[in-house]
Amino acid sequence: MKVVSAIGLALAIAWSLPQAARADDVADFYRGRTITLTSPDEAGSGYDRYARLIGGFIGKHIPGNPKIVVKNMPGAGGLVQINYMDKIAPKDGTEFAIIQHGLIFRPLFDPREVRYKVENFRWLGSVTPIVVIGAFRKDAPAQTAEELFTKETLVGLAGGTTVYLPIAINAIFKTKMKLIPGYRGTSDIALAMKRKEVYGIVGLGLDSFQFEMPGEEAENYRILFQMGVRRAEALPNVPLIQEFAKNDLDRQTLETIFASFSIGRVFLTPNIPDDRYTALQAAFEKTVRDPELLQQAQKQKSEVSYVSPNDINAIIRSVYNEPEDILKRAGAAMTAQ
Repeated sequence: MKVVSAIGLALAIAWSLPQAARADDVADFYRGRTITLTSPDEAGSGYDRYARLIGGFIGKHIPGNPKIVVKNMPGAGGLVQINYMDKIAPKDGTEFAIIQHGLIFRPLFDPREVRYKVENFRWLGSVTPIVVIGAFRKDAPAQTAEELFTKETLVGLAGGTTVYLPIAINAIFKTKMKLIPGYRGTSDIALAMKRKEVYGIVGLGLDSFQFEMPGEEAENYRILFQMGVRRAEALPNVPLIQEFAKNDLDRQTLETIFASFSIGRVFLTPNIPDDRYTALQAAFEKTVRDPELLQQAQKQKSEVSYVSPNDINAIIRSVYNEPEDILKRAGAAMTAQ
């Protein structure tokens, strides 16, 4: 028995040495370094706020406790940033990103300007799924979702979801939203709505709406519809836009377009070494569950609900396995003119 125990102890020690060595190697690599966290939008956007929220806490959970610097990289609805992350960003673990979730499926729906491959990325996780809405001034021509089918209403476009979602809804439902492009970000559209230059925004996260229109200002607006697989708990009486579908094809097409909302505010790295990826992924999960971060998130009205890399991969597989006719129809709707 003593011999067996001795052998077992020796094996346990031998097995643990490489693990400890790898952990020490990761800590040695990150100690004294600066990690760049890129955001795909302007400062003050929903993505930027979540980047700075995570960036303010994750450094203490990464071995070696590196400094985190947030860098904004707006352009082309997030394409500038995600193309950079695949083709240019260092692949050593010194850079990670929060990306626009819709870009996960952009190669399927609209490959124009796509220079990246989704399989080249490694998911750290998502800080929260996202509730996506269509919000309108209370004095807009359309007072309900149904009236968008008959009353022309000006809607501002910036990039990402605020462009492809209203385009897709107009294409599928023949709604009367008149789309006004050229805004740099959702903050600019919010300001334009206050000035009555436009009357609505489609594709805004509920959290961003609550940030852009705090307190009494929110009383001047209505959320006419929401987008996603199911009604959000926070908006039980607001209809899903696909509830107005006249057939299963329209409904399934829209739900395929909306699939990335279940992923939400997602963070990734390029294809970095395994030990550093494992360390960053573990640090991300610890950060999202950090009581100090949760307290800060509550103060700034940011939802936090961890989505794991395994859950993200499952959602990605489900969309990439959709029937070809659904994927083509979704792509055609999102790129309609």
